[in-house]
Amino acid sequence: MKNIEWQPISYSLQEIYQEQNILHYFEEDEAYLKNAFEITETLWQEQFNKIDKLKIIMISESPLFGDIQRYIYNPNTPTSAFFYFKDIEAFLEKGQTIKKPKTTQEQKKMMFEYFQNNGFITLDIFPFALNPKHTKIHYRKMSKKLYHQLLQVTAQSYLIPKLKLCLAKSDEHTHYVYRYKRLFDKTENHFENVLNNISSKEIKYKIDTINGTNMSLDRNKLRELLKA
Repeated sequence: MKNIEWQPISYSLQEIYQEQNILHYFEEDEAYLKNAFEITETLWQEQFNKIDKLKIIMISESPLFGDIQRYIYNPNTPTSAFFYFKDIEAFLEKGQTIKKPKTTQEQKKMMFEYFQNNGFITLDIFPFALNPKHTKIHYRKMSKKLYHQLLQVTAQSYLIPKLKLCLAKSDEHTHYVYRYKRLFDKTENHFENVLNNISSKEIKYKIDTINGTNMSLDRNKLRELLKA
């Protein structure tokens, strides 16, 4: 599997920094973003390579990363509301529970095994781990225009190659699910349009959301989709 290259993605971001008159911040921001990208891509590819057939592709915005390198596939960082350890009960029969191991590493190891055995992978729309502490721009505070500009300039160099990898392990039973409904709303069918443009016209991929209440993940919905 060919690695996605950082440089084309970086050029697009540099142009945006120039347009936003913040080019003098780019060098420092890029050093952090490149490091985050290379680490998260390596971890993602390790998990992806262990799955033969994808059943659930969970769409997210980007890794939080930051100082502790928080990422769902980082075995050394704790789980979060994005996917708590208890959320793996979605892979069990309703009513079944699972005992939580003591250490973060043990918890993540068990999570990864359930992900692999159930054909579950996450897919970030953006390659940039933007956050207010490390970068001049970040997703929550940027304008709608800038947000959609980022979607457009990263599609060819990042999202499309990642989607093609996923499509190679997908079929008509594969579900694409947004982790958060607000991401579905913000992106305004961008993901669906990219997917439709590169996928087989004969297959209508299923797209849904699994957002519960108060940022939680809807385990019952995920369980249903896994069985569908």
